Amino acid sequence: MNCIKKTLGRLQHVGISKTFSLAHPHAAAGLVVLASFAGMFLGPGLTNSYGVFEEEYENLYSNSRTGAKGSISPAISIGAVHLASNYLFTTIAGALCERLGMGLTTFIGAIMVGTGLFTAGFCTKVWQLVLTQGVLAGAGVGTVFIVVSTIPTSWFSKNQGFLIGLVHSGSGVGGLVLAPLTRFLINTHELSGSVKILGLALAAGLSVISLGMASKPDELFDQEDEDSIDAVSSTGDNLSEHKASSLAKKRMSVRSFGVRDVRSTGGVLRSQEFWYLNVAVMLAEAAFYVVLFFLPVFSIGIGLSSEQGALITGVANGATIIGRIAIGYVADVAGNINMFLGTHLLVTLSCLFLWFPAKSFTVMMVFACTFGLFAGSLTPMVPLCSVTLFGQNGLANNVGLLGIGMVLTTAAAPVVARVFYEKLGQNGGGYGTVALLCGGIYFVATVSIFALRMCVSRRLWTKI
Repeated sequence: MNCIKKTLGRLQHVGISKTFSLAHPHAAAGLVVLASFAGMFLGPGLTNSYGVFEEEYENLYSNSRTGAKGSISPAISIGAVHLASNYLFTTIAGALCERLGMGLTTFIGAIMVGTGLFTAGFCTKVWQLVLTQGVLAGAGVGTVFIVVSTIPTSWFSKNQGFLIGLVHSGSGVGGLVLAPLTRFLINTHELSGSVKILGLALAAGLSVISLGMASKPDELFDQEDEDSIDAVSSTGDNLSEHKASSLAKKRMSVRSFGVRDVRSTGGVLRSQEFWYLNVAVMLAEAAFYVVLFFLPVFSIGIGLSSEQGALITGVANGATIIGRIAIGYVADVAGNINMFLGTHLLVTLSCLFLWFPAKSFTVMMVFACTFGLFAGSLTPMVPLCSVTLFGQNGLANNVGLLGIGMVLTTAAAPVVARVFYEKLGQNGGGYGTVALLCGGIYFVATVSIFALRMCVSRRLWTKI
């Protein structure tokens, strides 16, 4: 019993030590950013490449093969549950971060991802895949995501948009690399073997990444505030100690409370800004994964090959790399909420005027580039907008709260999209209606972001 207690005690210290962080703060910050990028690559990158699995499961478990005509393919439930479990556990993991620490929470997610994928390799029924690759692997991805998506902001008070965009671009790189890699593994080791290999590789990789996780020590925040007072005092303006202290507190309020002085979970939930943000995020995230999940299937529906469908999906993921970094950089200048609004207005237009009429490989590639460039900004915008509204304190918990709504929308949206696709006709017949569905979802999300923007400030040219 004592051995178990000692082991659990040591596990709580997984990650960069506080001693190292205090002695080498710049090195610790660099390690955190690198580890977070790698975590995005292996965790959410897996989800972004799921379209390849969707195609395989559709071929294995479609109703046309089982003889059940006129009903929705049960294979869609695997991806839908994977997404729902993902976002459900962002909420749970947000609380775990406060209790167990960032490193141990990441390690737990690594074990869940690896176990879920590896055991999926032994499954022969849809319900078994729902429990393994759906529930367990999805929960692991959500657990990893909440850590790697929020932890870098605590280490940097400037250029947060660029750095978060850089970290979140890892999921785009992951989708770009893992989609063709998964296809290669399926072709060489069959579906069951490929899932087992990915499970072992991701468990090992994410376990190593957990060693690079650590929150910024309070001592470093205190030192920054002291440096701020010293900088004011050294200007020779003979400011009083009280005024210098007030300046430091103002700086701390930006870090701690954002534009709304909300200091508790209850206060966040009671604010109308949270609910505008929540509606926008849960709708936009659902539409984002509908596009990524079904691009390979839909591409085949308009007469393209499976290789072209995988390439289009890979390009969409690749475009998110550029978009997240570039838009994060511009957000530092224009404001996080302003960029959130602008990018999703453009995504809405791309769905309606590029995706809907698309009937060729060229148009699909143009849409994939446009969609990835702007829609990919959603994941870095979520923590950045949360920091803008409510500050750095409790960020993981606040982002986790946003995941509650996404559980329902991300589970329902793929199923609804499949209904549109199958009930309204294949071979391209139902393709346009799905494009309109996603365009409509993005339009409602954009309206909610606009309401959030007006709630914070009605001055259109203000940086928010």
